[in-house]
Formats: sequence, structure tokens, C-alpha cells
Amino acid sequence: MAAEEAKEEKKTLDFSDLEAKLGELNAQAFMDAERACRMKADATPDITYSAGFRARLAARALGVDFKEVQALPIPEFTEITGRVLNFLLSSSAARVMNGEG
Repeated sequence: MAAEEAKEEKKTLDFSDLEAKLGELNAQAFMDAERACRMKADATPDITYSAGFRARLAARALGVDFKEVQALPIPEFTEITGRVLNFLLSSSAARVMNGEG
């Protein structure tokens, strides 16, 4: 019975340190995620705004399979992809706020 309960227990992903893990990625991770999206015919003009791209980056940062991120409930998926977008845009926003561009 315990084995059945363990199977039924939903695996949750820990995204608590997502931004720190994103900060550890390099440009190659960005380009790999973009390439994977483009190969799946993602035509988003600026790949940063693609939910699939952001989900791939989150998966890469946390060392989980992309399919695990795809399987998240919509509210959790949008929260995670939103956090990735905020991370990606944060340096640009900081420069604008500092009057640098």
C-alpha cells in the first residue's frame, strides 16, 4: 500500500533558487534553448518572450527534464516562466533605471 501511495504522491519541483541557478548559466545554455525552440518552429521574433524558451532555460538551470516543466499546472508554469523573463530583463531594467540607456 505504501508503494501505491508513493506513486500517487505528485513530484513537485523546487524552484526556490531559480534565479541563482539561472545566474550560473552561460551564453551557450541560452543559445541551446533558443536552438531547441527554433527547431520546434517557435517563430517568436524575440526568443526571450517565448514561454517555451523560458521553460527550457528553467529546466536547464535546475537540472530537470524539460518535460517536467511542461507538465506543471498552468499557474505554476506561468509563475516560473515569468520569473525567468524577469531575470532575463533585470539587467536591462537596472540600466534604464540608472539612466544608462
